[in-house]
Amino acid sequence: MKKLRFMLEYNCSPIWVLNDDALIDVGLPEDLLQYQELARLLDEISTEYDGLFVNNEIEFAYKGFSSKEEEIAFDKKIRKAINLLKKVAGEKYMIQVDENI
Repeated sequence: MKKLRFMLEYNCSPIWVLNDDALIDVGLPEDLLQYQELARLLDEISTEYDGLFVNNEIEFAYKGFSSKEEEIAFDKKIRKAINLLKKVAGEKYMIQVDENI
């Protein structure tokens, strides 16, 4: 059974597709693209996560959230995406959430 791993990584989709723990692809699999709310949430999470870093010619560093409210809203969005992913893909894929989330 293929595995979908929810993992945050700079400049990547939060969904990693694995087969026997070997990376197959990054991003929502084609058979799940029909779930537009999930795809939208994942895009938003990716964009917001990338915005937590400074990445320029001089440095690459984590800058973090501008407020506690922003951090709480981001966490809620992640939980919503994970729950939706489990709902729409849980029978077809094994769902794994990175331990840092």
